[in-house]
Amino acid sequence: MLTHIHHINFVVADLNQAIVYFNKLLGQQGIVESLPERNVKTARFEIGASLLILVQPIGSEGVVADILENKGEGVFLISFATHSIDRALQELELTYTAKRKGLDGWPICDISPLEQFGAILQLTETP
Repeated sequence: MLTHIHHINFVVADLNQAIVYFNKLLGQQGIVESLPERNVKTARFEIGASLLILVQPIGSEGVVADILENKGEGVFLISFATHSIDRALQELELTYTAKRKGLDGWPICDISPLEQFGAILQLTETP
């Protein structure tokens, strides 16, 4: 079943400003990445076995830009770790099958739309 929260994504309007805040809050430097294929820039922070990921859209195109425009800044995705997405979907009696690759090649599967709980719920398969 689910083992822990794998990562939580926050959409931010200004990544550099958010990085300053979270560097101080978490006592660590975030790992910054530009992902032009996803139209975003990110900063990752480790918190125990979990990650906090700040996501800023690059421009006005894409899913994250739409979320920022419609919801504003804040949590937009919570991803739960599991050893097997297929087994977790079966145990949860969910029929979603749209698996894809996330950051670092993580196998992921969205299990709820943003509108259902105010944040996208997702599974991330971990070894």
